[in-house]
Amino acid sequence: MNNRVIEKNDCVIILDESFAKVPYDCPVCECALRHFDDVVSFKSFDCCVDCQNEFYWPNLAKWKKGWRPKKEDVRKFLNNYNCLKGENQNAK
Repeated sequence: MNNRVIEKNDCVIILDESFAKVPYDCPVCECALRHFDDVVSFKSFDCCVDCQNEFYWPNLAKWKKGWRPKKEDVRKFLNNYNCLKGENQNAK
């Protein structure tokens, strides 16, 4: 076993060798990962659940070859998402 041990202020943290930090934000839409499902989606698909449903599944073959949506497409998606939730009443 090759665990990493961190000792600080009378506290011992043992990190498994397979431990890897997950970023706070989705690399596709740059929104914060909001819940455990987003973390699981990031580990499996490199994006949050919303981006997985909107961009990953419809473009699966392209995604596996390295394709990612254009920033303008992500902005449109986020704008529509916020309008559906009633948060962006003035958006055009």
